Amino acid sequence: MDQTKKILVIQTAFMGDVILALPIVQTLRLYIPEAKIDFLCIPGTAPILENHPDINKVIPYDKKGADKIDKFIEILSELRENEYDIVICPHRSARSALLTYYSEAPVRVGFDKNQLSFMLTEKVKYERSTHEIHRNIELVKRVPGIKFDENKVSLKPRLYPSAEDINFVNHQFNRSNIIAFAPCSKWYTKQLTLKKSIEIVHGLIMEGYNVVLLGGKDDSDYGMELEQRVNDESLINLCGKLTPLQSYEVITKAKCLITVDSAVQHIGAASDTPIVLIYGSTNSSFGFYPLTSKHKIVEITTLDCRPCTNHGRTACPLGHFKCIEDLGSDYILEELNKLITA
Repeated sequence: MDQTKKILVIQTAFMGDVILALPIVQTLRLYIPEAKIDFLCIPGTAPILENHPDINKVIPYDKKGADKIDKFIEILSELRENEYDIVICPHRSARSALLTYYSEAPVRVGFDKNQLSFMLTEKVKYERSTHEIHRNIELVKRVPGIKFDENKVSLKPRLYPSAEDINFVNHQFNRSNIIAFAPCSKWYTKQLTLKKSIEIVHGLIMEGYNVVLLGGKDDSDYGMELEQRVNDESLINLCGKLTPLQSYEVITKAKCLITVDSAVQHIGAASDTPIVLIYGSTNSSFGFYPLTSKHKIVEITTLDCRPCTNHGRTACPLGHFKCIEDLGSDYILEELNKLITA
C-alpha cells in the first residue's frame, strides 16, 4: 500500500463515540505508518483528541445553528481540498454519509446501518451485540490493501494530557486514596439521583476515601448541590472545572472510577484505573462498556423494563426509575472493594 495515503475518520457524535473511534486511528497507524490521518468531529469533542500522536489534524465541524447548511458546504469544501484517498465513517447519520460521499474519496468505508449506505464503496455489517470498538475495527479490515492480522490491533483508546494538564490537576488537590466519581449523564435515566450519589459519597468517606467529583459544565449545578449536601472536605468537587484530558489525568490518580454509562466511562477505559460501571436504563448489550479495562458492572437484572433505550431518556417511561432507585449503595461499595482488592 502507498505509504502517503491521506485518510479521514468521521465521527461527529458524542465524546464517548469519538474515544471509541480512536482504535481505528491507532490500528491504521500500525498498518500505514506514514499515512496522514485526520479526524473530523464536533467542536465539543475535539479537546479529547489533543496531542494524539497518531492524528495529523483534528477538523472541528459545528453542525448546529441556523447557518448549518453554510457550515456543511464550508466543511465539505475543506474535505475536497484535502483530497482524501480513504474516508472511514463509523457514524451512521445521513449528514456524515453525505460528507463521506461528497468528499470524493475513492474509498469510502462505513456501516450498512448508515442511512445512506448505498453511497459507500465498502459496507460493513453493523453487529449490534458486538462491542463498539470491535465494530469499528471491522471498518479497518475493509480498507483495500491491508492484509489484516488480528494480533496487530490497537484496541485500547489512548489519551494524551499535556504537561500543562498534568500540572493543573496536581494543583487542584494533593491527596491519596482517591475514588473518582462521575454520577451525571446527558440523559436523566442514565444518571444517579442526587440522593443515591449522597449515599455513595457518604459511604466512601466513611471507608476512608477521598472522593473527586467529575463532570462537565452541564453538571455544575448537580455538583454544587452534592457538595453542599455532603459538606465534607473529603469530597472535592471538580464538576465543570476540568477539560476532558484533565479529567482523564484525575482518573489515572484514582484507585477506582465509579461512573454511570456516560463519556466518563470511556475516558476511564483509556486509563488503567479499575472501573465500577453503573447501568440504569441501558446495559452492556449495546456494546458500550470498558472493553480493555478491569471493571465491574452494577445493575438490576430483574427488571423486565430494562433496557428501555440504547441512549437514555429524559424521564423513566414507567415513572418509577427503579433501575437506579433500587440500587443499594452498600452493593456498589462492596463491588468497588472487590474490584480494588482482586
